[in-house]
Amino acid sequence: MRDRPLAPPGSRATGRMMPVFLGVLLLFMAAAPAAAADATVETSTFLSVTSPKQYETVWSDLVPPEATVAGRVAASNGIRDVVVESSAGVVSCGNATDFACTVPVAEGNETITVTLIDDLGKTSEAVLHVYVNVDIPPPPWIHVIGTVKDADGRPVPDATVRFESVLPLAWGPHPVTTGSAGDGGYLIENAFGYGQNISVEKEGYLPLHREVSFENITNRLDLELEPEGLAVPGFSAGMGVLALLGGVLAVRGRRKE
Repeated sequence: MRDRPLAPPGSRATGRMMPVFLGVLLLFMAAAPAAAADATVETSTFLSVTSPKQYETVWSDLVPPEATVAGRVAASNGIRDVVVESSAGVVSCGNATDFACTVPVAEGNETITVTLIDDLGKTSEAVLHVYVNVDIPPPPWIHVIGTVKDADGRPVPDATVRFESVLPLAWGPHPVTTGSAGDGGYLIENAFGYGQNISVEKEGYLPLHREVSFENITNRLDLELEPEGLAVPGFSAGMGVLALLGGVLAVRGRRKE
């Protein structure tokens, strides 16, 4: 009987470890597809509602009332739809990045929910709480900056500038008063409404009264005052002085004759 040659010690260890290596390899191969599948369904979304603001008063002169909802969305897997819902109805705003649509609302306290749906069906929500007032929206608060000058373009400091709304307000007139600075500049803040009755007064000058209808929230209006006793319709103060001197010279000439 022939003896079998003994295997080297290293080969015996390798043989015992082989099943372990194969088991680990099979586990790794089984886990790799699952990890790849998880990576494909990861998504990121962005949802921002720019109008109306949280707890804002929404004005609507329609019956039933409506509110316009606008904002911006983004989704890494694509946008399927943006849905806006209130207690009075639901509308689809489409799948554009910038959205704006009108949804029916109920008068009083209202909750508006904006839902972003991506192409995989995942959703993101933004919830707004607003107050709906069914009436004509009030005019805005406006700001006016300008300079008070005389007819020759020189600044008039320390003049009193007064703005008063032309609207018949339930709580009475809403005057806003300020004074002109050393360079004649003035600033009116938070005057109510686009239509304003404007008055400017300064000792030594004729009072100025004007009604102005503004078109913007922030405006510029320069105002001109005429000195007392020198104002001639259609003439500046400088021309009034020249006319006065001419009259004096004419009288002297007649006396000489």
